Amino acid sequence: MPERPLPTEKEVLSWIRERRNWGRWGKDDQRGAMNLVTPAKRAAAARLVRSGRSVSLSRPFPKEPGPNNALPAHHYMKTHPRGKGGFSADYYGIYYHGVASTHIDALCHTWDEEAMWNGRDPKQEITFDGARFGSIEHWQEGI
Repeated sequence: MPERPLPTEKEVLSWIRERRNWGRWGKDDQRGAMNLVTPAKRAAAARLVRSGRSVSLSRPFPKEPGPNNALPAHHYMKTHPRGKGGFSADYYGIYYHGVASTHIDALCHTWDEEAMWNGRDPKQEITFDGARFGSIEHWQEGI
């Protein structure tokens, strides 16, 4: 099979604009392509299961610095007495962006010189306290 040439920067930028889904589900949509994952699609996917084998999506919790983990996660545990017994509690601090941990990006995660998802202004929609538009919580029904 012959090797295809890599696309030019101009081609890639044109694809980004031509293939946007902005407005496809309305100007206030905060789910994006997750709108395509309907209960019927989930049921159809479940019917494809044959073996019942589970597939883990977990990874080791990266607490040590390394070449691919410049900002390692923090994990602390504390024990607390309760009557004659007790319990423990965890603190986790994670810098998600990099290659050491996994996550799903919300629609507010990235933008270009025009805007973020659905033409919104990131200066208006993203605050220190969180996103006003396009946050991951709009995928609460799952994938």
